[in-house]
Amino acid sequence: MSKIKSLSEQYNVVIDEELFNKMILDHLMEIYNYEVWFGGQGSGKSWGICQRKILHLTLLPNRNMMCWRKQSTDCFDSCWGQMIEAIDQLKLNSFWDIRESDHRLTNRVNGNSIYFDGVDKIGNIKSFKPKKGNLTDGWYEEVDEEPEVGNIRIIDGRIRDQFQKCSLIISFNPVFRKHWLYDYIYKELKGKDTLIVHSTHWDNKFCSEAYHQKTEALQFSDPYRYQVYAKGEWGVTGKTIFDANKIAAQLLRLQDKHEKNPPQRIQFAFMRNEETKDVIRDSFTHCKMPDGETTVYVKPNPKHPYVLAIDTAGEGIDFFAGQVIDNITGEQVAVFHSDADPVACVFQLFGLAKYYNDALVVPEINFDGSYLLNKFKELGYHKIYQRTKPGDVYSEGYEQKLGFRTTAENRMRMLTELKDWTDEHIICINDIATLQEMLTFTSQAKKQKGIWWGAENGAHDDLIMSLAIALQGRDQQFCVEITEKVPLKGFLFPEELEMRLKDKNVTAQEVAEYKRTNSIFGEKYVLKKNKRSRYDR
Repeated sequence: MSKIKSLSEQYNVVIDEELFNKMILDHLMEIYNYEVWFGGQGSGKSWGICQRKILHLTLLPNRNMMCWRKQSTDCFDSCWGQMIEAIDQLKLNSFWDIRESDHRLTNRVNGNSIYFDGVDKIGNIKSFKPKKGNLTDGWYEEVDEEPEVGNIRIIDGRIRDQFQKCSLIISFNPVFRKHWLYDYIYKELKGKDTLIVHSTHWDNKFCSEAYHQKTEALQFSDPYRYQVYAKGEWGVTGKTIFDANKIAAQLLRLQDKHEKNPPQRIQFAFMRNEETKDVIRDSFTHCKMPDGETTVYVKPNPKHPYVLAIDTAGEGIDFFAGQVIDNITGEQVAVFHSDADPVACVFQLFGLAKYYNDALVVPEINFDGSYLLNKFKELGYHKIYQRTKPGDVYSEGYEQKLGFRTTAENRMRMLTELKDWTDEHIICINDIATLQEMLTFTSQAKKQKGIWWGAENGAHDDLIMSLAIALQGRDQQFCVEITEKVPLKGFLFPEELEMRLKDKNVTAQEVAEYKRTNSIFGEKYVLKKNKRSRYDR
């Protein structure tokens, strides 16, 4: 049943509330310094803005409004027509003089005016002055067409009146998460008098059932388009390297999965030697923390071997990233992500490696990796990835080096392998941030490098690179269940020790320690070199 509401006894203006969507009624006569209306197609945001502003300029004195789009012709085709329709729908025709010759609406009672133009004529905006009063309201429709924030600041500067609360409105369908709009909304407007409304077609009660069904069907036929155009979530502008539809489908699956089984955020703690202040390697524990830097999706299985790959901060990348992969299932079980200093990150990563059954650690050594590598060695951690490189003039054959080095020669190969792996195993990725980073990883044309796969401007690639490194390290970790270890106790012959080492029931370090503490073997007992573990350094 319709609800009739009087907005002004002075002008005898009444409205039927059934003409408005709820998101409009909630803020019908409110004025904010900044308004952001964004979301999926068919959400009714543009129509609602027209309804509100027609009411504002009908009832509130001393106000003038300008409507913009990037091109003036687009503004005349869309904003102009919608404003006239809103006047007609709200039965306010008697208040407004429609001047189609110069695209201007003028209120016959209070003298308020609404103008229309394109931002392609920015010079006109700088010099614009209403016929009466000042410019108090501005609406930039499809503001995502603007390539940079500069024109928005110019427009904002033109909207001013010392006696009226002024308002700048922007509306758009989000496409590119790294568009300047994202930082503008969530950083520049943060703390200001701002209204942010995110809407979808479900917020528009005037959409037909057929339109709802057609839009919802996208989640099955085109999941990426569904995420961006139906749900109004941020996407990308370039050609994504990874399959955007598969990523979008996995994001939808994770919403249900994480709701039923929320991931845990944890932080590692440790003790120090009171005298030397050195970290005690076996003292690492963890606790749940809402802002913990490690997110655990699957807790360690005591029988499973794991790989921890680490991408260190460097060359403009502000984060340390660590990916933990179950080397039997291939599932991403934990992610470390932090912009803390290297010293703090190293100990968190060490704790993470210990937590996942002394995982094989694959640290990238391009930047701060040497510091991280040395710290792990100081703490007595032996399970570190080995790479090979040609020997120098003083050695023969190949020499072993610790850590993973990303080079111009292997970068494309490892990213191609990651792409192929995600095409088949996208369901193994549990981390939403990793998937979102994959959406902004695109194919770009570089003058010096030619076709380049990398993060779009403003985006990061540390989670992607650490995942690619993890795949490279998997061949150096066991891929079968860990056999239960039998403690080295009592009298054991060398042959029995070698058999246990071969069966992976013990490590070379444990055998060496047994030999050292059991003098019955004397100094003659030495393991054969070809039985030496690659982790015994």
